[in-house]
Amino acid sequence: MLNYTFIFLLVLGSMANLSAQEPSVEGNIFDYTKKVHSSLKDLKSLGATEYFKEIDNYRSDLEKYFDQKKRVCEGEFSTVILNGVSKNEKENKPLKLKPEERKLCFRELKALQLTFINNMYVARKRYLEYLHGQRIKELDISREQAVKSLQDSFNKRNRR
Repeated sequence: MLNYTFIFLLVLGSMANLSAQEPSVEGNIFDYTKKVHSSLKDLKSLGATEYFKEIDNYRSDLEKYFDQKKRVCEGEFSTVILNGVSKNEKENKPLKLKPEERKLCFRELKALQLTFINNMYVARKRYLEYLHGQRIKELDISREQAVKSLQDSFNKRNRR
C-alpha cells in the first residue's frame, strides 16, 4: 500500500512541474489531473460540428500529459519536493522506482492511452458519420437539381 501511495505522490509531484510550465492550467496539481480526466471524458462526447475545431487542442494537451507521465514512469521526475529541496536532491542521489512501481505506472499510462485512443475513435467516427450525412444531402440535392433541369429542358421542347 505504501508503494502505491508513493507512486501517486510521484505522479503528483511530477505533474507540478508540468503545471508550472503550462500557463493554461490554474490551481494545484489535483486540478490538473482532474482536467486531464475531464478532457478524456469530453473527448468522447465531442460533437461532430466541434470536432474539427477542437480535436487538435485535446490531442496536444493529452499527449503532453502522456509524455510527462511516461517520464515519471521512467524515473526522470521521481522525487517529490515538499519543503524546497528533497532529501535525495541534497544528496545528489536520484530516487528510482521499484520494478513493481514502474510496472504499475506504465500500466496506468497504458490505460490512459487506451482510453484516449478509444475516445478519439468515438469522436472521429461521429464526425465522419456527420460528414457522410452532409455529403449524402449534397448528393440528393444535386440529383434533384439535375432531374429538374432535365425535366425543364424536355418540357420546353414539348411546348414548341
